[in-house]
Amino acid sequence: MHMTHLRKFHFTAGIAFKIECNRVSEMQNVSVSWSQRTNRSLENITGIKIKHNTLWFLPAESFHSGNYSCFSRNGNETWETIFLVSVVNGTCPHWNRNDIAKSTKELRCFLDHIFDFDPQYQITWFKDCSPLNVTNSTVVQINRSSEMAGLYTCFVTFTFEGQNYTSAQTTLIKTHSLDDGFTQPTVIFPKNETHSVKLGESFKLTCKAFIGKDNIEETMMYWSSDSESINLNNCDITVEENKYMLCTLNIPEVTAEFLHTNLYCRIQHSAGHDYGTLRLIPANQSERYCWIVVGVVTVLILLGAVLFHLFKVDLVLTYRDLCLPLSVQSDGKSYDAYVSYLHGDQLSLSSTMTFALHFLPAVLEDLYGYKLFISGRDEIPGEAVQDAIADRMNQCRRLIIVLTSQSFAKPQTDAKKSLLSDCELAVMQTNPVQLWGTYEQRVGLYDALVKEGLKVILVQVDDGVEESLLPESLRYISRNKGILKWRTNSSESANRKFWKYLRYRMPPTRQQKSKQIMTL
Repeated sequence: MHMTHLRKFHFTAGIAFKIECNRVSEMQNVSVSWSQRTNRSLENITGIKIKHNTLWFLPAESFHSGNYSCFSRNGNETWETIFLVSVVNGTCPHWNRNDIAKSTKELRCFLDHIFDFDPQYQITWFKDCSPLNVTNSTVVQINRSSEMAGLYTCFVTFTFEGQNYTSAQTTLIKTHSLDDGFTQPTVIFPKNETHSVKLGESFKLTCKAFIGKDNIEETMMYWSSDSESINLNNCDITVEENKYMLCTLNIPEVTAEFLHTNLYCRIQHSAGHDYGTLRLIPANQSERYCWIVVGVVTVLILLGAVLFHLFKVDLVLTYRDLCLPLSVQSDGKSYDAYVSYLHGDQLSLSSTMTFALHFLPAVLEDLYGYKLFISGRDEIPGEAVQDAIADRMNQCRRLIIVLTSQSFAKPQTDAKKSLLSDCELAVMQTNPVQLWGTYEQRVGLYDALVKEGLKVILVQVDDGVEESLLPESLRYISRNKGILKWRTNSSESANRKFWKYLRYRMPPTRQQKSKQIMTL
C-alpha cells in the first residue's frame, strides 16, 4: 500500500521551524529519507538539518522555498509526504492555525517540541504584530468580542546545539456568530469520471469544488495518484464567485503511466474534506475496435460473397442432395422437364437426337431420378399434336430447348425475320416434323414469357448457332440465363461441368435413383 499526502507551509524569513513526516511518530522501525522534489540532496543546503527524522530550518530563508519530500517505509506500507514550503520576508509570521472564540478561553502556544528540549525558552506574545502585556507564558486569555478577533503570535526564543533561534506560531482567532459557520467542501467535478486522451499530447486536469464561505487560505486543494511513477506538480488555484475553487494541472505529455490509473482531486479544510476520481483511457479506443470489427466483418462478407459466387452451383447441389430429398413437396406437375429438339433424319441432326434421346435421359433420369417428357419418344400415337403439346407443357416444371445450327436458318427474303415469325410459318416450305418442334417451342415460350409458369433452359449441341438468328424471345432468355453448351467430342471434365450446371437449373428431385458415377 502506498499513500501520498500533500501539506503546505508558509513561514517568515528568519524564523526557525521544523517539518516531519505523517504518522512517523506513531510507528516503530520506520525508515525515513528526505529530499527535494528536484532530487537535490539536502546535505549541502545552508540552514537545513535532519535530526531524528525531522527536517529543521535554522532559520528559514527565502531560498529555502520549494517542495520537499519525505519518504517513509514500514514493511509493505510506504508513505510519501510532500511539503510545499513558502518562505517570505516580513515582520509578522503567516498564520498556521485558526480557532473560534465562542467564549472566554485560553489560547496556547503549541510549540511543545521546543519547550521539551530547552526549558530556558522565552515567550513573547503579539496581536496583529503589536506586543501584548503577557510575560513569558505559554497561554493568553481571550474572550468573545469583536476586539479580540485577529492574529495572535507567540515568539519563542530557544537554544539549539549552542545557537540561539526564534520560532513562532500564529493563530487566527475569529469571534463566533451566525455567519461564522464553516462549509463542508465538496468536489463538483470530477466525481467518478473517465476521459479519453491521446498519447503524446498535452492534457489539462481541471477540478472544481464548492467551498462556500471558507477562507481560501485555510483550504488546500491538489491532485494525487495511485501510481508512484506519476509526479503531479502543484496545480494552479483560481476562485470563482468567491464560492468555488478550481485546481488546474497541466500534463505536458500524456504517457502510458497516466492511462487506466486513478487520479484524485482532493480538497481539505478544517470543516471536512472531499475528493473526486478521474481515469484516463486511450482516445477512440472503442471506436477503433468498432472499426476493426466492422472491417473484419466486411472482409468476411466479401470473402463469403466471392466464395459463394465461385462455388454457388456446388453449394446448391450439395444442399439439395443433403437436405431437400425428404422435404420436396408435390406441386401437381407430372414431369420435371419437357425436352424439345428439332426432329429429322438428316445427318446433321443425328448429334441432336443422340443427345436428346440417349445422353439426356441416361444422366437426368437414370442417374439423378428426374422424370422427362421427350418429344419423339413419349407421345401417344394418334393423339392431336397441338393439344398434346399444350397439355404436356402444363404438366412440366422446365422446358429444355435443344438448339443446333439447323434449328434456325437465315431467311432468303428479309434478314430481320426469323423462322419463328408468324409470317414465315405461313409461307415457308418446311418439314412437318421440324415445324412440330418449332410449334412446341413456341408454346413453351409463351408459357414462360407471358404466363410466367415455366422456366426455359437453352442447350446448344453443336457449333454454328447464330444468336442473331434466334427469335427475340430466345435472345431474351439467352441474355438473361445464357446457353449451356454440350460438346460431343469434348473432354470429360467439360461435359461434367455441363451436367452440373444443367442440374443446377433443374428443379430439386426427391432422390437419386443411382449413386453410380457415369462418364458421358
